Amino acid sequence: MKRVFVPLICLIFAGLVEEGIPEQSQQAANLKADTELVLVPVVVQKSGVHLGGLTKSNFVLMQDGQPREIVVFEEVHAKPPKIRSSVEENEFTNMQGKSDDAERLTVIAVDLVNTAPLDQAYLKQELLKFLSTAQTTGEPYMLLTISAKGVTVIQNFTTDPSAVAKAVSKVDTVSTGREEAGKTGTYFLDTTPCALSGGGCGGGGNEQLAARDLNAWEYLYKNQEGYQIYRDRNARLDTLGSLQQIAQYLQGFPGRKTLVWAGSGIQWFGGMTRVVSGFRDTGPLKEYNSFDIREGNQNLDANMHALQLLSAANVSVYPLDARHNSNTSFAVFDVTRSDAPIGDRGFAGEKGRVQNDDQERITMFQQIAATTGGKPCFNRTDLSECLKEFSNDSSAYYMLGYYLEKGTKPGWHSLAVKLDQKAELRSRSGFIVGTDQEKTRMSDLQLAMVSPLPYTALQFEGRIAKVEAKGDKKALYFEIDLPGQGLGLGEQGGLLNFDVVVVARLGDGKEIAKFAQRINKPLQSGQADVIRVNGVHYTNKLELPSGQYGVWFVVRDNNSGRTGSVITQLRLQ
Repeated sequence: MKRVFVPLICLIFAGLVEEGIPEQSQQAANLKADTELVLVPVVVQKSGVHLGGLTKSNFVLMQDGQPREIVVFEEVHAKPPKIRSSVEENEFTNMQGKSDDAERLTVIAVDLVNTAPLDQAYLKQELLKFLSTAQTTGEPYMLLTISAKGVTVIQNFTTDPSAVAKAVSKVDTVSTGREEAGKTGTYFLDTTPCALSGGGCGGGGNEQLAARDLNAWEYLYKNQEGYQIYRDRNARLDTLGSLQQIAQYLQGFPGRKTLVWAGSGIQWFGGMTRVVSGFRDTGPLKEYNSFDIREGNQNLDANMHALQLLSAANVSVYPLDARHNSNTSFAVFDVTRSDAPIGDRGFAGEKGRVQNDDQERITMFQQIAATTGGKPCFNRTDLSECLKEFSNDSSAYYMLGYYLEKGTKPGWHSLAVKLDQKAELRSRSGFIVGTDQEKTRMSDLQLAMVSPLPYTALQFEGRIAKVEAKGDKKALYFEIDLPGQGLGLGEQGGLLNFDVVVVARLGDGKEIAKFAQRINKPLQSGQADVIRVNGVHYTNKLELPSGQYGVWFVVRDNNSGRTGSVITQLRLQ
């Protein structure tokens, strides 16, 4: 087999043009290069049960309000995941096997970043209640946690609910660093100034004291607001980064996947908005609305990239709201304040802030579910029943597909599916075309280098070819084989553009060595066809002292934006 070899820093294309390509393979390669297939999983149910036996003629698939020809149609009855074959010693791969059969995969991600400790305890209780009745479903589950430290795998895929329940029981309740709803977390700020209280400051010459007290209180409150914006923005970016990692992990698995995002959620605009208003007995109504746009682009970019990755991976998100006692009417009720509950008197902005925060979280639940074809569960006290409803969507659905027209403009494009009979339909509401792959390149690579999940969007295999002594270190020679059909190759197949990053860490996470190289080479006539058929062979080396390491191999195709990674254990003596 002829491959494109990338030894060390050089690309060698010698003899590629002269070798012929079988006609059938060349046609398949050209079809892949010139068209993009958009897949749309559709859940169709009546009374909560899959409606089977439908044909392509029963459906109408539309993009941006215009019908599209359905070229892929399949009624899918998902199967349990297959046992992946183990690799030989010194080999590594993120390939998911050669079967295209859709698998039933449900990932439960417990959000510890945004969920208050009491809500975490309630969520654990409801998960255990659901798992106690899930013994006969055969549904495979994976349990993850999302924290400020990133994603942690608690239990890998298993069809044994008792194993998942045991893992749930081991999840510790952690503090989120967030104050109670309606409070700032600072005693002075949480105590209503007498100038705002129903009783005033007692009169009799206390006006100056009241004004000083009020001005100091408002000054500190507005500075506290800046901290809250910073904290909420970081929590949002941590959460979205974790959702991106999960999507990158699941993209290589065929079929529709279910992600249960369990927690208190994040704001749609995350740390950008604040509403504050107040009232003085002797002065005018004081109000201000704060819309912080300093990090607006970063927030929106993270939002769009997460949605794009989830859609590309056919991951449907099912938000599960753990705020079982959320009630904005009483969220700021506190009998320690002189005029509680705060309403038309006192510092009414607290109530507005809580209501704004609640509405933005619900909006985020609704948006991410609609965009990915999932279903949100909020304002309910039966989360275990919500989990049962989510599980019903995983077993059977229809897969529709069409080819994206050439010249489709970059940006958001709506999707809609119609059926010629009455039934409940659930599918993603749209997808994103033509994002700047260079813009997301560094964030994709950085997250892949720290993620415990192997990225599967770009699948590859590799091996440790040999280890040689080099002074007080070892030279680790490695090889990576990239399948040709996984590489984008740019417009008209004229560019080979990918990154390779290798990171070696000790068991405590300390980074010992890192290697990074970007290959960005124009292709000559005929070379793209050879690459599509035979792939690319990459070789390089990493120098390390003796020890035991976790090694991350990360490859990103910068033409398509697909990323692959493998984590392997290595002992050097």
